[in-house]
Amino acid sequence: MNNEKKGMLAAGIAYAIFGVSYLFSKMALEVAEPVTLLCCRFFVTVVVMNLLVGFRLVKMNLKGRNLLGPILLGISQPILYFVLENYGLKYTTTSFTGMVSSVGPVFTAVLGALMLKEKPNLKQWLCIAVSISGVMMVSLGGSGGENTLAGCLCLLGAYLCGSIYSILVRRLSKDFSAFELTYVMFTEGFLFFAALLLIQNGAGTGAVVAAALSHGQFIISALFLGGVVSIGAFLLVNYSLARIPVARSAIFNCMSTLFSVLAGVVVMKDPFTWVSAAAFALMMAGMWGVNRFADKTEECE
Repeated sequence: MNNEKKGMLAAGIAYAIFGVSYLFSKMALEVAEPVTLLCCRFFVTVVVMNLLVGFRLVKMNLKGRNLLGPILLGISQPILYFVLENYGLKYTTTSFTGMVSSVGPVFTAVLGALMLKEKPNLKQWLCIAVSISGVMMVSLGGSGGENTLAGCLCLLGAYLCGSIYSILVRRLSKDFSAFELTYVMFTEGFLFFAALLLIQNGAGTGAVVAAALSHGQFIISALFLGGVVSIGAFLLVNYSLARIPVARSAIFNCMSTLFSVLAGVVVMKDPFTWVSAAAFALMMAGMWGVNRFADKTEECE
C-alpha cells in the first residue's frame, strides 16, 4: 500500500471515530459541564502520551526545537475550536449546526488552494458540493429551535479554526512527527482548559471534578474521548495530512456525520429513513469522487 492509500485509509478511520465520539460526548455532558469534560479528557490524553514516551514505545524529542508552529496549531485546535464550537452549539439548533459544519471542507479546500497551492479541480469541487448536500439532507431532519447570529458566527469560527489546523499540520509535518504534533496540541489544550476550570470554580474545582467522576458514564466517556479520539483519531488525521492534500483529507469529514447517525440508529434507536439513506449515498459518492478525480500530478509525502 503506497503513502497515498495509507493517508486515505487513515483519514477514513479517523473521521469514523469522530462520528462515534459524539455519542460519548453526549453521555458525559448529561452529568458535567463542557469545560469539566474537556479538562478531564485532555488529562487522560496527556497521561497516556507521556506513558508512551516514558516506556519508550514512541520516540519524541522536542528539546531545542522551534515550537512556535506546534503552539499555534494547539491554539487553533483544540483551544479555539472547542471554545467556539461549544458556544455555537449552545446558541443554535442541532440541524443548523449540522448544516454549518458542511462548510468545513470548503474552508479547507479554499485555504489549501491559497496557502499550499493545492487547488482542487472542477470535478473535485463538484464532488465536494455533492458530499455537502448529503450532510445538509441529514441536518434538515434535526430538531427545531432558534438560531442566533452569535451562535452562527461561533460555529463558522470553529470550522475555520479546524481548516487552519489542517493547513498548519500539512506544513508542520515536514519537521514534526504526527505524535509530536498531537502531543503539543493536547498538552496545550489540557493546560488551557484546566486553567479555565480553576477560574470558573475556584476552590470548588475539586468538588466539581469529583462529582463528574462519580458517574460511570462520565469516566467511560472521558477515557474513550481522551484515549481513542484525542490520541488515536488525531494521530491518524495528522498522519493523513502529511500524505494527501488537505482537501482530500477534509472531505472524509462527511464520514463523521455518517457514523454519528449510524451510531444513533444502533445505540440510541434513532429512526433511519429513506432521506438518511439518500444522504449517505451522496456523501459516499462525493468522497469517492474527490479522491477518484485527483490530479495525477498531486504529490504525497
